[in-house]
Amino acid sequence: MPSFGRAWIVEKNGRWYACFECERGTQPLPATGEVVGIDRGVHVLAATSEGELIANGRLADKHRRIVTGHARALDQATVKDAQGRPTNGKDPQRVAAVQRLARAKEPEANARLDSLHKVAHRVVASADVIGLEELNLRGMTRSAKGTVAEPGRDVAAKSGLNRALLDAGFGILRRLIGEKAERAVRRVVDVGARYSSQTCGHCLHVAAESRRRRRFVCVACGFALHADVNAALEIRRRAQLALTSELYPAEDAGRRARCAA
Repeated sequence: MPSFGRAWIVEKNGRWYACFECERGTQPLPATGEVVGIDRGVHVLAATSEGELIANGRLADKHRRIVTGHARALDQATVKDAQGRPTNGKDPQRVAAVQRLARAKEPEANARLDSLHKVAHRVVASADVIGLEELNLRGMTRSAKGTVAEPGRDVAAKSGLNRALLDAGFGILRRLIGEKAERAVRRVVDVGARYSSQTCGHCLHVAAESRRRRRFVCVACGFALHADVNAALEIRRRAQLALTSELYPAEDAGRRARCAA
């Protein structure tokens, strides 16, 4: 079989799909001369340093009634042992219930992917350089249940936050922006997220007290802005600093050495 140009058939949830490999060249977009910072969040999917707020579709909420009904039917068709593990995995009734639940989730997943494709296209078309915060999604969505010896705290609240984070699709959005940026010959710069939500986009003062839910009001200079847009400004600034360091690597290395001394 050749290493490229392959075709294959995939079965998913009782449906069959044909997949093909093809080579696509770059299609550079016109230069904008802009650097944009993007802050991803649950309430607002993406806030840009230009002040644009891209809404979170909350697709899981829209499909919850149908999916919950199929999940309940699956639970009723499942026989569990003392540890809660299913013991009738090959039972035809349960297999059918599993497939119905998977099919019920498909429209939600497809709608999410379509929406994130459109958001990624808008972001990539808006600037030559896109600054994104580095997010440890695995750590952010880790369960808070804990163990029997050390049970977790605020488990219900953390579980709800985890569902919201996964529904937003941060990881998929980052991947799509990277793919579209590569084809459009744009640059994506990942920067550290630490204190970005507490740093003033005007005077750079860092204070947790400046963040007031969805509003940012700097306690030092009084600069006020939507909290996510303010974070996007800081992300853009860090992306610009990262680019400057790459342009002058020897000078930057010398500066770090002096600071260390």
